[in-house]
Amino acid sequence: MKFALVLHAHLPYVRGHGSWPFGEETLFEVMAETYLPLLRMLEALAQDGIQAPFTLGITPILSEQLADERIKAGFRTYAQDRLSRAEGDLIRYQGTELEESARYQVRFWETTLKQYEALSGELLKAFRQREEEGLLELITSNATHGYSPLLGYDEALWAQVKTGLQTHRRHFKKDPTGFWLPEMAYRPRGPWTPPVEGGRAGLRPGVDEVLMRAGLRYTFLDAHLLDRSLPVLSPYGPWPEKAPSGHYRVYELPSGLRVFFRDPKTALQVWSADYGYPGDGVYREFHRKDPVSGLHHHRVTDRRLDLAQKAPYDPEAAFARVGVHAEHFATLVEGIAQAHPEGVLAACYDAELFGHWWHEGVAWLEAVLRRLSRSKVRPVRAKEAVQAEAVRVELPEGSWGRGGTHEVWLNEKTLDYWRTVYRAEAAMLEAVQRLKDERRLRQMMRELLLLESSDWPFLIDTGQAEEYAKERYQGHADRFFRLLNGVSSEELKALEALDNPFPEADFRLYLA
Repeated sequence: MKFALVLHAHLPYVRGHGSWPFGEETLFEVMAETYLPLLRMLEALAQDGIQAPFTLGITPILSEQLADERIKAGFRTYAQDRLSRAEGDLIRYQGTELEESARYQVRFWETTLKQYEALSGELLKAFRQREEEGLLELITSNATHGYSPLLGYDEALWAQVKTGLQTHRRHFKKDPTGFWLPEMAYRPRGPWTPPVEGGRAGLRPGVDEVLMRAGLRYTFLDAHLLDRSLPVLSPYGPWPEKAPSGHYRVYELPSGLRVFFRDPKTALQVWSADYGYPGDGVYREFHRKDPVSGLHHHRVTDRRLDLAQKAPYDPEAAFARVGVHAEHFATLVEGIAQAHPEGVLAACYDAELFGHWWHEGVAWLEAVLRRLSRSKVRPVRAKEAVQAEAVRVELPEGSWGRGGTHEVWLNEKTLDYWRTVYRAEAAMLEAVQRLKDERRLRQMMRELLLLESSDWPFLIDTGQAEEYAKERYQGHADRFFRLLNGVSSEELKALEALDNPFPEADFRLYLA
């Protein structure tokens, strides 16, 4: 069996839009806890001659931020500050039950800073080098993670896809063949009616057709789209003992785009709060922070406990448990492989789960890849796995979200968001026909792309950062319409400095 590990790395555009608790500091956290550890993992595997390649999607808007000089400088300052805090904790907790955690934090931040300086802050260049060495496959996504099925105009989706491809090519010097659909959200060809006023009703091409037209050849979807009779993935309960074999095939949509379906049985072991590894009591607790330093010094202990009751973190015990869970996961994969020796298992996860949310997660990934490299299961990049014989299929509309529908992103709380998106998209299509000021059109395009990010309705629905999300999408919309109505050269320069991704910003993509 082929084992295709696929990680999806994404954060919305936070550069210049706040620091804490929402904003740039979140990006700095995942740089330190996920992206740099992934590079350390790749280096360790390469040094030991481990042949276990995988696929990493880095969204275009994340790439733009990782390459940004403000972000690079900010991260260096952030990491130096965390090291100083860790050193202070080590002095404070000397001789106490938190000493080992404090000592670990000092080592972690020393390693982080040393690695970052050795890379000169060039994370994207390091990932590109690993791809050139055959250890990794890099794929792309929509420019700002726009929610494909609900964008109101075909031109708007085309601009998201093509800008994503252009950005990927600029950073990684080659065209990808794989594409991560934001939120695994899909819509087939057919008649479409906008869910709120605005948008263009009528027959629309499928999302898959747009990707094929752009030169892409495969993507990833949630398994329940393959069989609506199956329960939706993960947080809703254990997976049935007899999962269908169909999940371990490669499929082809009518457009020719090929599809991997995320395997629910193995995903449950990682994603589920009730059944997954990250909930183990020895792992580091994400939500409790030290009242002085803000660093993490406690463990999960028991998910039912109040944060004040969490026990001290023991790094040695936590990383020892990683091996146990890696062995369990590898054994599970081998059992599936025995039943489906010619199949493909697509293990698809958000990259930030590993290291950021689950601190020991990158170590777990490395242990899994090392273990599988010694088995009959073959870790491969998605572009190799997709070469398998494909089965033709037609799929319904849906996403990975609640109920398998668009409900997380489209509900009573997000209707104003979609009205705003459709109004701006319609204005953009009209503006590219009328306006001659190319610099203004490029900045309008940037604001529209940032407005279309699926992160804003997601954060509104979950309540994690509802006011921040509303402020963000309303801010991008306000700047878009200010530009539409005309601004001075000084105002335009200020807007370009605030929201600066996608220097190519080809507004002609909105032409019919």
